[in-house]
This record gives sequence, C-alpha cells and structure tokens, in this order.
Amino acid sequence: MPLEQNSDFTDNELVEAIVKSDHAAFKKLYYRYYKALIRFAWFRTHSMDLSSELIQELFYRVWNNRLRLDSSKSIKAYLYKSLTNLIINHVNLSSSQASSIENMEDDKGISTHSDLDFGLDLKSALDKLPEKLKTVFMLSRMDGYKYSEIAEICNISVKAVEKRMSQTFSRLKKTFKKNY
Repeated sequence: MPLEQNSDFTDNELVEAIVKSDHAAFKKLYYRYYKALIRFAWFRTHSMDLSSELIQELFYRVWNNRLRLDSSKSIKAYLYKSLTNLIINHVNLSSSQASSIENMEDDKGISTHSDLDFGLDLKSALDKLPEKLKTVFMLSRMDGYKYSEIAEICNISVKAVEKRMSQTFSRLKKTFKKNY
C-alpha cells in the first residue's frame, strides 16, 4: 500500500511500507532524519562532504536491506547506530584522523581567536572521550535530543544516559580547569 505524500506517518508505518518497497515511504524517512543525521556525522567527522557520503551510504544500505527491517524496533536507533558504525569504520580505514582546521574556521559560530582556541580545545577534549560518552554528549548538546530519546537511540537506560553525561562533564571540567 503506497503512502500518500501529505500524510503524517509514524516511523513504524514508514518501515512497514519500505519493507514492501515503497519509494515514497523511503523518501519520507530520508527527509525526516537527514538533517539530524548530517549534524550527528559532521560533529564526528568535521567534514560536510564525508558526512554527506556516509549518510548516502547509510540510506543505500537501508534500502538494500529493507527486507530485514523490523517495524517493531526503532528505526531512529537503527539509523544512528548504523551511522556510528559507518563513521567508526571510516576512521579505522583512514590513515589520517586529523580534522581540517578550514572546516572549523568556516563555521559561523567561531568569530574570534579566543573562540577558535576554545572550539579547538573543546573538539580535542571531545575527541579524547570514549565513543560511548562522546555519542551521548553529541546527541544531547549538539543535536538537542532529550535523555529519553538518547536512551532509545543508544539502546540504554535513561539512568545510563545521565551517568554518561555526568562522566563527560566531569572529564571536560578537569580538562578546562587545567587550560583556563
């Protein structure tokens, strides 16, 4: 049953339609999550080109594996987990993990040398965090998700999200106490 263009469907309904090869449902899912996923990827890769490539690869895989999708499970969690795995695989395959300073300078939020220094220090501190802490922090502070949403995406409890955020703030506090 093809989905109507103007209707609002739940993620589960979209997945059910995608399993039946409904292109309109796939397109709707893509546009529903694209902005959040591109932001999520950029904060890890610091490259819009790479982030865009990873998102395209993610949705290519979703479409090719659509028959294995389970509409009773969270597609949002699946997308974020799959994207995280793609990013990790890319980093592991990449010989150089250095991010481009030019990408950070292009960011309109950084306007002075002290802002740039702080941005670089924050990026460096975040890069040193374990992936689990970094993911929770990015979802909360950069993507604006609530703890309950982060728990669903990461397939952990809300208490675990709170604990990871607390650990992250503790580590960042120690790092910036030394530097500032």
